[in-house]
Amino acid sequence: MDINMTKGIKYFIISDIHGHFDEMILSLSRAGFDQNKKHILIVLGDMFDRGNQSKEVLEYLYKLCMEKKCYVVIGNHDVFLLELIDENYSRVEFNIQYNGFSHTLISLSGKTYSSSFDLPQIRSEIINNYPFLYEWINHLPNYIEIGNYILVHGGIDGSKDDWKTSSRRDFVWSYESSLQRVMDKIVVAGHQRTATIHNKNCNYHDLFKEQPDEFGIMFLEGKILIDGFVEVSKNINVLLIEG
Repeated sequence: MDINMTKGIKYFIISDIHGHFDEMILSLSRAGFDQNKKHILIVLGDMFDRGNQSKEVLEYLYKLCMEKKCYVVIGNHDVFLLELIDENYSRVEFNIQYNGFSHTLISLSGKTYSSSFDLPQIRSEIINNYPFLYEWINHLPNYIEIGNYILVHGGIDGSKDDWKTSSRRDFVWSYESSLQRVMDKIVVAGHQRTATIHNKNCNYHDLFKEQPDEFGIMFLEGKILIDGFVEVSKNINVLLIEG
């Protein structure tokens, strides 16, 4: 998907909200985003899971998208909802166990927690509550090109003759820090928490107390990584690009 970079427009880029609505709103407010006609929000995927406010995140972002004030790139945690609606329950069970998907099921269905979810019933409740959800998420772009930037959730493989032929799985699951860069472009990506790139297998809560800058935006050659590990930092990094 291409977006024309327009002079005078400010583009506020965030990623990996993970159901943290309050943190998203506070971070955007601090960055100066106020929904005026010269402000465009771009979300690099992973709206859901882990936090308890997926409902609020969904309703806020969907409304802005319908008003043409926001664009969303698909992330792997967004794909999890497609798997639910497609009745891929083995994947749903896996994501409940390992990826915080239960928080999304509870938030979007309005059901209370249970150790054994009735997944068909919850699926039905979510479809009833948000009949637009499947089509909207399924048609989110894998990436956005704007000016000299490529915006993606996971990564862009610059070693390919044509990186645009990559699969959706490649776009949402890759780690941009480990990929060959795309020459003459700047790739902006989420997915990989910046604090984890140089700090492997540590106590990240302790790291945040001691070195909060490790959770900020990371600038590499031809790459900008923005996932601020909201579950720990309680902050969502905001990258501002001005047209």
